[in-house]
Amino acid sequence: MNNRGTMGEGILMIYRILLISFIAFVILGISSVFYAHYIDVRDVEARILARSIVECVSPEGILNLDIISEDDRKNILSYCGFDDSEVGRFYVELKVENSGEVTKLFQGDSGALWVLEIFESDRLSEGLRKYEPGYYDWSYPIYVLDNGNKFIANVSGQVLISNEF
Repeated sequence: MNNRGTMGEGILMIYRILLISFIAFVILGISSVFYAHYIDVRDVEARILARSIVECVSPEGILNLDIISEDDRKNILSYCGFDDSEVGRFYVELKVENSGEVTKLFQGDSGALWVLEIFESDRLSEGLRKYEPGYYDWSYPIYVLDNGNKFIANVSGQVLISNEF
């Protein structure tokens, strides 16, 4: 008689395991719909990076070119405290224009800008759109201190964030 009771309990246990497995698969299936959505934040990341670079080179609203060496002008991200392992995905460029004279502060691969032209065409499929780089450009006047002279110059810049895939 004891064997029959054990067999009945085993059969009930199989049903319980199947029911719990079914509930677990339903819960995991529903939650995977919410977590599988692709969100592109590279454009926002480019704006944040641009703001942090501008705040770094002109902390009080004055761009002091006297304290930025020639080497730092070619490695502006490193000058602003970014780690070399982080800057591989970025291209940052600042141009300070004053009466025909241009001072450039930059870091990264400027050759990556041609990728933007590809994504401006309408012939790309939606599957390739997720590889579109983040981009932000800006231009505004700012006070510049250069060789002891303070003047207003036009600063333009661009930030490109390549894909992380």
